[in-house]
Amino acid sequence: MPAILKLNDTHLLLLSAAAQRSDGLLDLASQLKGNALRLAGEKLLKGDLVTEIQVEPEQPAWRTDENDTRIGLKITQPGLLAIALEADEPPVEVKAEPAIEITPAAPAAEAVRPGTKRALIISLLSREEGASISDLMTATGWLAHATRAALTGLRKQGYVLTRAPGADGKTIYRISTAPAATMAA
Repeated sequence: MPAILKLNDTHLLLLSAAAQRSDGLLDLASQLKGNALRLAGEKLLKGDLVTEIQVEPEQPAWRTDENDTRIGLKITQPGLLAIALEADEPPVEVKAEPAIEITPAAPAAEAVRPGTKRALIISLLSREEGASISDLMTATGWLAHATRAALTGLRKQGYVLTRAPGADGKTIYRISTAPAATMAA
């Protein structure tokens, strides 16, 4: 297991952006220049959060090797976990898959305080139409990794979430079952 690295906001943003790309590649060059680009790539590689792969000309590369082959950085499962995506979730939005039921780790015993962002997320996920990650990000003002972490937290607190493709191809999340203590509140 690699050593735990302290990631800054730039690292988390790069990983989050890569998780949302269909190819899972980091686009370091569009965000960073010079030494900052090299240092960010090396740190993410050291932590096994990304891996080097050969990329096509239209894909983002972070360096070229001795043969002028374009090398890109692709997010790994530890990289997905670093931004609070579950290891079994794909790094991109799910398209045209049947609904997947995600079971909770342990039931919660606490009630939701009204007026909190957690309560807002629960109300959005409880709607018949559910909510996408971008809907939740807009409502809370959080970044994608923080929003996904909140979904993971809800699962750990006993909520059963379903994930299904929406009409526009985005993944829609819904609460199918809330913990007994929260429903009573």
